[in-house]
Amino acid sequence: MLYTIVSHNQKRRAEIAVMQEGLQLMLRLEGEPSPFFTGRLNDMLSYSTGRPWRMDTPGLREVQVSDEIGLVRISGFLEALYVTLSLTFDEQDLLRMQVSWENRSDYFVREAAVGILFALPKRSQEKVTIPHMIYNNNPSSDPNRIVPRLGMEPGRGFICEEHRLPIPCVNVEWEEEETRFLSLFSIPDFVETEDGVVHYGSLGAIQEESRITAVALSGVLMFNGEKDTYFIAKNTTQSYSDGYMDFEQGRTSIKMYALDWGVADRPGHAFREIVRKSEKLFAPVGKNPLSLDEMIRLKTNAMDDRYRSGERDAAGYIKFTDSNQNGTAPKHPLHYMYGWTGQCLKLAWCDAKLGIENGQEERVLNCRRVVDFYVSQSRTDVPGVRHSLYRLNEGVWDDFYWNKQPVVSSRAYGETIADLAEITLLFRENGLEVPLSWIEALRESADFLLGGALLTGIYPSAWRMDGTPADDLITAAGIPCLIALVKTYWITQESNYLEFAERMMQRYYELHVETFERPFARSTLDAKCEDKEAGMYFFLAAYELFLLTRDKRYQEWAEIAADWLLTFVYVWNPAYNQGSAFRNTDFSAVGWPGVSVQNHHLDVFFPTYEFWKFGRLTGKEQYERWGRVSLEAMGQGICTKPGEWGFTVAGEQGEGFFQTYWNHRGHSNKWNPSWVIALVLHNALRFRDTQG
Repeated sequence: MLYTIVSHNQKRRAEIAVMQEGLQLMLRLEGEPSPFFTGRLNDMLSYSTGRPWRMDTPGLREVQVSDEIGLVRISGFLEALYVTLSLTFDEQDLLRMQVSWENRSDYFVREAAVGILFALPKRSQEKVTIPHMIYNNNPSSDPNRIVPRLGMEPGRGFICEEHRLPIPCVNVEWEEEETRFLSLFSIPDFVETEDGVVHYGSLGAIQEESRITAVALSGVLMFNGEKDTYFIAKNTTQSYSDGYMDFEQGRTSIKMYALDWGVADRPGHAFREIVRKSEKLFAPVGKNPLSLDEMIRLKTNAMDDRYRSGERDAAGYIKFTDSNQNGTAPKHPLHYMYGWTGQCLKLAWCDAKLGIENGQEERVLNCRRVVDFYVSQSRTDVPGVRHSLYRLNEGVWDDFYWNKQPVVSSRAYGETIADLAEITLLFRENGLEVPLSWIEALRESADFLLGGALLTGIYPSAWRMDGTPADDLITAAGIPCLIALVKTYWITQESNYLEFAERMMQRYYELHVETFERPFARSTLDAKCEDKEAGMYFFLAAYELFLLTRDKRYQEWAEIAADWLLTFVYVWNPAYNQGSAFRNTDFSAVGWPGVSVQNHHLDVFFPTYEFWKFGRLTGKEQYERWGRVSLEAMGQGICTKPGEWGFTVAGEQGEGFFQTYWNHRGHSNKWNPSWVIALVLHNALRFRDTQG
């Protein structure tokens, strides 16, 4: 006997076949001869009691099947629990799967772990995406660092709390004459204990020699094959005692899932379906606590608190404030940092922009001082190689370090030179004098970048101070240098810079985007893994080239990178424990991006304005919307008056917001490097331009 339910558009169907060995579920697509998933129900329902949990599948007893129009319901006993599984298509043609677990026995069931399993046979070129956690098993991550991995031995995998996932989903892609995928979404639901602690379900995948299994469980965890273990900080795991359920007599636990399957646009790109479907499934609505003017006023106040000028014409914006909140000396001596977590020249752009808008000549002069100081005094003996930090107390320049040797970070250097070009353009557009030294500095840096590539056609992560590559790794870290070349072309109109940048962009596309065998990685300098910022700079590079050329190829590449970035952005808001700052302030994670597969927290490093403008230019409403939603969300956590969020200066904001058990869940930190001011202010000022 066969029970069939069909999607609203008639293109998908789920079939439940009654067979001698039990019920079998098949997921099909119209016009496709073979199913996308076939599984015996007895192998899909997991149940165990006791610690550590197990993925036992004891099989249903006393099975009953009923159907009505558009709905099939299956029920039976799974050991001590009575399970009811209801299948129906929703309006988005996703297959909703509601599972209820009820204790109909006459005894107390303790320390239970229940869930559903979708086992897929190993085929060609499988890729697993678990947003923010697993990207093709994180091939570029430093093997000496702890990051999520699936493993290959029997029973090894990664299963995490739902609140660790911006989009609660496991996506499995494979090649079978075409690029196919299956996505398992979990609709988050929580249980709150009497003492106010919130517990969610868990989601992940197990990779074995012959199969990959997408796993949704009732809260128990596995980190890199270790059960009852979770990731709590950089390179740090800890035992996890929660996640088990007690079923007193009569207790019922109900959970909703959604299944999506189909054919991806091309190999490696099935992750894009996660983003497309999640918006419809979760219908995200973010918070908007501050107006643009309020956000700009507050961040400007924080920026002004960071500005310093002194001997030797030194001028800039200190990376950290002069004192901690208890009045003690700062952890790090006062310094300017250019690019990465300092963003000294981006703050200079913000100062000049405000000065031009408001007729404040002193702000424009601040910017001039900062740029003149960098351009004239950061040089080394090697043309195009510049120092990256300036230490105020000692009056000396310093650098980043690689294996204890001074280096120039390609990521930070590219950001800084791109900002120098932006400042130059801002001055030009407003009829202000641009010193020739600024143009010469841009050319000198661009000429260095023309000769600074590896044999692989991309930039190294860093150069030694003699201008030679410090490494030959294939990473996306150096893409900001490509952006610097494009922006230098804006200023000089010298075609060799643009031509070189376009050739290199093609190479980055081939290495990272064409198949996503090697996802974007290693732009977050302290993480050495797959990270949001690496993808962010590919998006920005494609965006800048699209603005210049209107080449549809760059539009397509920007859209691909934008979708990859959106796998890091929260489409739902987890609940937080009683007494936490997030609970007390009604903080919402919607619109906030995470950081990397190593750093599981939220921050404000995101191209909100470029997302918005790109969506406007191309008619892609989803990017326009997410750009706005993300910027508005980042108004949360800003100190609006002394004492809020632990800061004494209005406009300050912590670098890390902890939505999960990576650090202190439901709280933010007081680590406030100057980029947290620069990124928000830079985006907000440009957004305000669009309101006129």
